[in-house]
Amino acid sequence: MNILLILGLIISFGGILLGFILENGQLYMLVKQISPFLIVFGGTFGIALIAFPFRNIKRIPGALKLILLPKKHNYAALVDLLCDIANKARRDGLLSLEAEAERLSDPFIKKGLGYIADGVDPEFLKKVLYNEIESHYKRYEDAAKVFESMGGTAPTMGVLGTVMAMVTVLSGGTEDTNRLVKDIATAFLATFYGIGSANLLWLPIGSQIKVVAEQESDYMEVIVEGLMAIQAGEPSSRLKDRLYAKIGEIKNGTSKPVSQGF
Repeated sequence: MNILLILGLIISFGGILLGFILENGQLYMLVKQISPFLIVFGGTFGIALIAFPFRNIKRIPGALKLILLPKKHNYAALVDLLCDIANKARRDGLLSLEAEAERLSDPFIKKGLGYIADGVDPEFLKKVLYNEIESHYKRYEDAAKVFESMGGTAPTMGVLGTVMAMVTVLSGGTEDTNRLVKDIATAFLATFYGIGSANLLWLPIGSQIKVVAEQESDYMEVIVEGLMAIQAGEPSSRLKDRLYAKIGEIKNGTSKPVSQGF
């Protein structure tokens, strides 16, 4: 479970609602009418369906699962695994890696070892693996774009809802000042929903999807680095230094983007 994500949502929503209460607001006032909710969220979701193909929409559940239950990447264990494979390749030959791949659970490593056992060209192997990384990242980026678009649409829907409510209020012709003031206050609920949902939900979720997807790509890049060295017959001691140098680049933010990988 992504504790920071849950904690961030609790703190952000809690801080805003607590501040509202301290300003003598009453929570029921924020949910007293369903119409602002329908205008903002219905309009936002509807426009997302218009703006994006079904390919983007269907990737949302997987992206949400990714950020709520992110994979734990143990780089030290990965380095040990790749070094063990390197030792086996130098001892038994590259053809032995086909059997080695069968006992592994990581599909990306299995695919790479399969190509190495087949004796493919190093440049071809590198290109195929980096294409796999880019494809993997793009699947989540497609979902992130939907949330980012919703973050831009929601405030506009909020303003639209407020304008619609103000037209109704001001055209009512009521002489009751207290009633008029309450109706105007209620009209601004749509703006509250629009700005709040954009900045508390849609935009942060879109950003979080991209961040976690980049972490996935970084992990896969380390695997590619290891597989390329294994194919070249590099000793495990040198391979370990190479991999930890790559991990250091990733953690320091100096690693090249995936698109420049080949």
